[in-house]
Amino acid sequence: MLLGRRGLRRLGIGCVTVLLVAFGFLYLTGAGQFVRDMWSHGFIDQYLSPEAARKYNASNEQNLKSLYKAMLQYHESEGQFPQARGWMDGIRSFGAASDLAKGEADKKFVNPEFAGKPGKFGYAMNDAASGKYKGDLKDPKMPLLFESSDTSRNAHGDPKLLMPKPPRAGGNLGIAVDGTILKL
Repeated sequence: MLLGRRGLRRLGIGCVTVLLVAFGFLYLTGAGQFVRDMWSHGFIDQYLSPEAARKYNASNEQNLKSLYKAMLQYHESEGQFPQARGWMDGIRSFGAASDLAKGEADKKFVNPEFAGKPGKFGYAMNDAASGKYKGDLKDPKMPLLFESSDTSRNAHGDPKLLMPKPPRAGGNLGIAVDGTILKL
């Protein structure tokens, strides 16, 4: 042994000291706030214990609420709702959740009726809200997102024209500009 027991012990104590000083520095600086935020939102824990990542399992109503929250976060960030022609792409990063297994958050974009059917989504955005500021929309009960007969990604249009006929199981649902779940 080159270092001997005494040398290894000093090396170990030195490494622990360096780590404690580094963590203390991080804790007291802006970088530390970033690390604490990452930890509290589960980003770091997800990598330390990936088995804790959960599967996404939700109802149609829960999907609409999740999509609505993502739309509001986009609106808060950009000052308007996304353009209807790319609304799913626009809000995708706002719908992520750190505690979900990889790819599970994308299930929020799929009506449960179309689960396991690649390329089918089942939700659309109302063209009347495309690129608009929430406060500029006169009717807060106007559908923002709704179940659609157009099942393609980024489907959009007039809810009256795209409503599934016959209605889907449980009736056709939507979510209004003010976040109210609507039976269409």
